[in-house]
Amino acid sequence: MVKINMLTYLTFELISLVDSGLSIPVKEVKRLCEEKRVFEELERRFPIKQTGLDLSLLKEDVRKDLDEIFQDMSLAIDERRKFAVQNNGLCLLITYAQEQIQREMRKTKN
Repeated sequence: MVKINMLTYLTFELISLVDSGLSIPVKEVKRLCEEKRVFEELERRFPIKQTGLDLSLLKEDVRKDLDEIFQDMSLAIDERRKFAVQNNGLCLLITYAQEQIQREMRKTKN
């Protein structure tokens, strides 16, 4: 289980990149999710000193959990149909995080 505060933290960091005009192609993000390499690639492409992207609160165990979750979503969800995302892979990651927040909320209601 990934804590909702870690998911919201991730979305805020990604929104900041999108707001700065940054992007990654959707197909590439899907591939990175399938390969479980999305966080290392985000940090490589968007260094904190240049972009302000700070994923330091996402510790290794959280990253591993999110890698699994995002991999499953990338393989099972038609992002264009379900999330209406087709241009910016950072937006796709935001929708994945939002989807997981909804899933976590459903768990707490049961």
